[in-house]
Amino acid sequence: MNSFDLAYGKETLSFRLPPSAKVMEIEAKTSQPILNIEQAILEAVAHPVGTVPLIEVVKPGDKVVIIVSDITRLWVRADVLLPVLLNVLNGAGVPDKDISIVTATGDHRLQTLEEHIAICGEKVLARVSIYDHECRAQDLVDLGLSSQGTPILVNRRVWEADKVILTGGIAYHLLAGFGGGRKSIAPGVCGYEMIQQNHALALKGGGPKGLNPNIETGKMEGNPVAEDMLEIARLVGVDFILNVVINEKKEFVYITAGDLYQAHKAGCRVIEEIFGIEIEEKAELVIVSCGGYPKDTQLYQAIKALDNASYAVQEGGVIILVSECSEGVGSQPFLEFFNHGEVEDMNVRLHADFIMPGFISLKTASICQKTPVILISSLPMELVKHVKMIPAYSTAEALQLASQILGRQPESVYIMPHGENTFPISSKLKT
Repeated sequence: MNSFDLAYGKETLSFRLPPSAKVMEIEAKTSQPILNIEQAILEAVAHPVGTVPLIEVVKPGDKVVIIVSDITRLWVRADVLLPVLLNVLNGAGVPDKDISIVTATGDHRLQTLEEHIAICGEKVLARVSIYDHECRAQDLVDLGLSSQGTPILVNRRVWEADKVILTGGIAYHLLAGFGGGRKSIAPGVCGYEMIQQNHALALKGGGPKGLNPNIETGKMEGNPVAEDMLEIARLVGVDFILNVVINEKKEFVYITAGDLYQAHKAGCRVIEEIFGIEIEEKAELVIVSCGGYPKDTQLYQAIKALDNASYAVQEGGVIILVSECSEGVGSQPFLEFFNHGEVEDMNVRLHADFIMPGFISLKTASICQKTPVILISSLPMELVKHVKMIPAYSTAEALQLASQILGRQPESVYIMPHGENTFPISSKLKT
């Protein structure tokens, strides 16, 4: 028998597959960590992509705003980036008193003092002021509509700054193609209406199934959500970005700096090289783990791994999702959206009143409608069925269910140990 262990919470689950099955693994390529991070940051800002060095971008007298990710993206490690960035700005004649930090909270809640410290570090907060973006603030600046009809309301502090610098992390994103770059502005520091209407573009031209075919992980060109974000970010004005790529061990493996579009694109290429895994064919069965604790504590977060797995399964196949969900579903709106019924009904409701958890619900239901999804978790059976999945509470039970659905034991299987990060790319589609 072929035996494979996958992370499940703080433990592992062992899958025993028949010896006749062709078993392949989808795992990130080996990446070399940056050993001297400070030196790498200095090199990046001194030799940026698509623009002049940072010390030539700013000048004495400029009021500079640095945008950082909120607590949900602590993996970006802004506390490592910021001290070096501040010192470079000081060297260019911009003192700490002329620099402020704005958190790109989007429509998330405000941060606590402890979270500000975790994001930026105590020494940075002792030097410069930090402000949380509030998407419903009364003083947002109205910049009209984007070409897609999205109302552009932006943080006043960001708009009034002489220079705007973005920090962030680049990773695959199921709605915008990739995170980082433009997303620090839109949705990061924009108004609630902008966020909802931009995200609603994911449904534009989607038909009864609801999802626009150009809304894909790893796709920005032709993606209406990503292109709208870029247009808005350019209109708001971004003078420089400093983005990072982090590997599975939370190590910096690439630092990109410079132009909003070109530097971000360079980082996206690195993500594709490390985490975009080319597959020659799709498999009958895909077994995907989020990577264990803390990545699999909530079902809502596990959907990213499920979505990635859907690109590796063939038509008529089955997915087994491994996610302990020790903290439950993780989003009540996500759970409640399934009350609207089947995919077509959910689509109608989402068109009438777009919410991001509803989009994730529709995405989940669409995958489950096309491909049966067996979930190994600690969630109650009825709850699992409510979100359109098939509950299982052991690997043996899950494999038995998969064989029943297929009508025989699987002949081809993909194992995805870190499904949240790795993205299967069909060699037939790659150009």
